[in-house]
Amino acid sequence: MSIAPPDEIFHLSSALPSQLNRTIGKWEMSLIPSEQEASIRQHKLFHSPELQCSRLEFDSSVTLVSSVPAGFITFAISQSPVGRPVVNNHKLQPNEIIVLHSDEPVHYTCEPNETLFTITTTLEHYERCCQHHAVIDILANRTKHSFQAENFQFIRSAIQAISASCVDIDDILSSQRSESKASAFEGAVLASLLQSLTPAGGFSRKVPTRRKVAIEAIEYIHENTKKTLTIKSLVKQLQTTTRTLHFGFIETFGISPIAYIRNLRLASARRDLINKTWPTVTETAMFWNFHHLGRFSKAYQNAYGESPSETARRNSAKPRK
Repeated sequence: MSIAPPDEIFHLSSALPSQLNRTIGKWEMSLIPSEQEASIRQHKLFHSPELQCSRLEFDSSVTLVSSVPAGFITFAISQSPVGRPVVNNHKLQPNEIIVLHSDEPVHYTCEPNETLFTITTTLEHYERCCQHHAVIDILANRTKHSFQAENFQFIRSAIQAISASCVDIDDILSSQRSESKASAFEGAVLASLLQSLTPAGGFSRKVPTRRKVAIEAIEYIHENTKKTLTIKSLVKQLQTTTRTLHFGFIETFGISPIAYIRNLRLASARRDLINKTWPTVTETAMFWNFHHLGRFSKAYQNAYGESPSETARRNSAKPRK
């Protein structure tokens, strides 16, 4: 999907506190960079009185502190290549959707090089969408802030549909100024997202074994990141088969278990380099089970656009933690 140049770029510096309070759409928020410098690129995909849809791109870890505007509901989808973003003390799984209601607090820490899609709409528009489309009412009996779609492809399809709808909306508004057509597209944008969370066979349908295994596996991986984890050890721990684990993980999270473990360790190594947890890059790599320094450096460069030593140098002035 091609993305036009950003509508706005926010440059943040931890040395200048006055820069850290921002207004993005309906949101008043404080932005706190984990590193000395950070940038946020905002693409306003669609903004109207009832619905705002944006794509935010972060070049390093940033914490957002705010609350949902009164009378609105916000959906957010993290597209993080590595690591695990955190919302209100909950570590997100890949392609998990965040749902926050009017006046609820938000404490969100993104990952470096993360993309975040956000849809903020009025409660009235949300209720109309639930009435007119065969979609889940995500607010009914809600007990948590995040929801996992049955299949990562559902989330990917929703993002593609939202992006396509937003382009169509812009064309309609610029050429015809048709309020009825714009309203229909607004409903389609929100319905695309809710449909990705609506169970295909109804709520009573049994969750497939491979998906249960994938969810158990990802929790075990995060609890044992420092261990030597292999497919063989995971299969033994979870008492499953290699096929069930592999295809369940890809179907649910869109990535293989081994690739996810590598990405998680890369994110942990980056965090340690930023915080100067270890005296050298080599010690950091070894701690996170990267014993071939050349491969570690290449994988790190591909993930973050810079070498491990560049990350370490940029944060060398920080005291060690």
